[in-house]
Amino acid sequence: MRLVKLDTQDGPIYINPEHVVAVRKALRDTRVETVSGPQVVIGEPAQIARLLGAEELQIEISSPRLVEGQ
Repeated sequence: MRLVKLDTQDGPIYINPEHVVAVRKALRDTRVETVSGPQVVIGEPAQIARLLGAEELQIEISSPRLVEGQ
């Protein structure tokens, strides 16, 4: 079993990358969704995902909506 040490506001935590479901941007930090629940860690989402062993990153980009005037 491989554990990755990540920093939080309360101190370091260890997460098994095999139990990670998603890595998302939170308000100030990054939210790591695991099978046991969410954890908020310090760092950028791309950096955290690479530490956890992600080979490809899916980035959601919203396109601007065109509003037609009258």
